[in-house]
Amino acid sequence: MRLRILIFFALFFCKSILVSQTTVSNPVKSDFAEALSVLASDYMEGRKANQKGGYIAATYIASAMYSYKLKPYNKNGKSFFQEFKIQEHSVKKATLEIKKGNAEIISLSSEKDFEVTPISQSIQKKEAEVVFAGYGLNISKENYDDYKNLNVKNKIVVVFSGFPNDNDSTSPAYKKFKNIFPEENDLEETKLKTAISNGAIALIIIDTKENFKPETAKENEVFHSLENSKSEAIPVFRISKVTAESLFSGTSISTKKEFTSTLLKNVKINFSIELQSETFPVQNVLGFIPGKDTTKTIIVGAHYDHLGIKNDSIYNGADDNASGASGMLALAKNWSESKIQPKYNILFASWTAEEMGLLGSEYFAQNLKNQKILLCINMDMISRSEPEDKTHRILSIGTEKETEYLKKIASESNAKLQNPFTLDLWETNGHSGSDYASFTAKGIPIMTFFSGFHDDYHTPRDIASKVDLDKIQDVLFIVNNSLLKFIENQPN
Repeated sequence: MRLRILIFFALFFCKSILVSQTTVSNPVKSDFAEALSVLASDYMEGRKANQKGGYIAATYIASAMYSYKLKPYNKNGKSFFQEFKIQEHSVKKATLEIKKGNAEIISLSSEKDFEVTPISQSIQKKEAEVVFAGYGLNISKENYDDYKNLNVKNKIVVVFSGFPNDNDSTSPAYKKFKNIFPEENDLEETKLKTAISNGAIALIIIDTKENFKPETAKENEVFHSLENSKSEAIPVFRISKVTAESLFSGTSISTKKEFTSTLLKNVKINFSIELQSETFPVQNVLGFIPGKDTTKTIIVGAHYDHLGIKNDSIYNGADDNASGASGMLALAKNWSESKIQPKYNILFASWTAEEMGLLGSEYFAQNLKNQKILLCINMDMISRSEPEDKTHRILSIGTEKETEYLKKIASESNAKLQNPFTLDLWETNGHSGSDYASFTAKGIPIMTFFSGFHDDYHTPRDIASKVDLDKIQDVLFIVNNSLLKFIENQPN
């Protein structure tokens, strides 16, 4: 009998060890509340990437990674900082001229006739033929193509804003296109990418809103890029419908209901853009737990930067994105304290310059060397709820269309909660709203977590006292369980 009891306890003990080696405890409030409070404090001055607060925040995060005994990712394991440079640009001068036939030249004023979104280099005067391409969309699954039979290579493309029947919310076309493009930013990004992929050198958008008037460029208005940016880009000009009607009278650009995508005969446009630029050093903060297979990596990431100080107001960015950054640190802490060596490297990443155009994650993704990234988990704003979410129990999880299994993992993890979320499972294809887009562009599977927009978004009112710590804890429960399940499901 004594021998049986000893064998029983021996087997029980071995089983307990086995379980402990495959489980990582889920973060609780004490694992992330302090870090969130510090990152969202006035001391951090809004954590703008190229300002003092951004550097202070990076040092704080690196110190936390060191205390959690993560391995430094950079400079042969000697630094938590991945250092690189960004450029801050402002438009010094922009010109846009339309030439009709051999004689008439119409010069537009940047003060009142057009807005411009430039690229990261100055452009000397260029002249090109003009192609009108409807709404500028090519959606193969809907058998819709404004570029059909058009050659726009080395030409300037003119398109309408919006999509077919966007003024009639009851029409089938409106419902179809609104479902594809729920956000206006995604729609315009698609138009730009489509024009680029077809070889255009510039895009002109005719804004069809009746009350649209181009804004005068603000004195301090700037945009950002990576130094020596490798990304493809073309300038985008925006003009009003009234301006377009006077410029293109007598061409195929007639009304929104009746038009023909075509080359505009006897019409040419020339443009130029002169930039003023300044360069700044910035840094991602990266620490990892080495896996048994060091050639493969899973990323758990969140951006730590925000908007800094504007007009003497601090944009603390508690939800955006001290919530995600503190959640990333909580997961790093628990995985490190578990003493488990994961099957693969787990890289805990805090991206910079997300608010400047996803620049930190883009730099990382462009400089991957000898690493296969199996999955990138992204947490951006995980502590608040939309005003319509009265119960505070809606959670958005984005994955790519091709990775249906990740939706299943997320749903199974959510079901383990005592009070599960109502999940908004959506497809990120064609979207670029957060750092996940830097990885989808490289064909890397992603899971991106988001708890909803609110009225304090990008205002000085996004402060630590307004975050929902219970919601963060439950989001991190799903992230952690999804991570464990993903690793478990990988082939040996």
